[in-house]
Amino acid sequence: MGGEVIGCSITDKTVSKTKYVNHVFRRVTGFVRTENTAEPVEMNTEVIILPDGGQIIPYFKDKKGRWKIVLVSQYRPAIKGKTIEGAGGRLDDESAEIALARELEEETGIKVKPNLIKMVSHEYSGPSIISASVFGGIIKINAHAVKNKKNAGKKSENEWTQVEVFDLIDILKKHEDNKIMLDLLTSRLIDEVAKAVGLLVKKY
Repeated sequence: MGGEVIGCSITDKTVSKTKYVNHVFRRVTGFVRTENTAEPVEMNTEVIILPDGGQIIPYFKDKKGRWKIVLVSQYRPAIKGKTIEGAGGRLDDESAEIALARELEEETGIKVKPNLIKMVSHEYSGPSIISASVFGGIIKINAHAVKNKKNAGKKSENEWTQVEVFDLIDILKKHEDNKIMLDLLTSRLIDEVAKAVGLLVKKY
């Protein structure tokens, strides 16, 4: 729909609701302003209301001077398979920096100060039907802060994660050659790490 919607009135009718997912039927009434006119408008649609979330990717330089990144692998029931992605999760009434630092420790055992995280993205996750946004951060760490293949997830949090350390150039090449599948935010954050260390491979 073109034009600017103004004077909105929004009402939600719950279709179904769980702990983190609220499926509603949303009715929006207002006016569409185009140039010098305003016409009444009504929109009816289904919306999935989710908590905001985010991911973080730590990076470091090894003894040989190669840049490495820290990701986590875990089984994702939604896709019926294992993923490789940045540590992350939902925001629990906290700032994105605090949430990302907490999720990083929960999933990898790496502790960082929230104020040292560089926030590089804040984007909608799927605005056509999903009411939520995602935050992305990167942080430089010391090489000794992580060990490859370390089981670190908190079982009490249902975190069955395994730490994976990747060579930055290697994973960039594999992704460019479609030899590895990543979610959109992880892909974006890997590119942001590449920018941060001077290995820019994509321009936005």
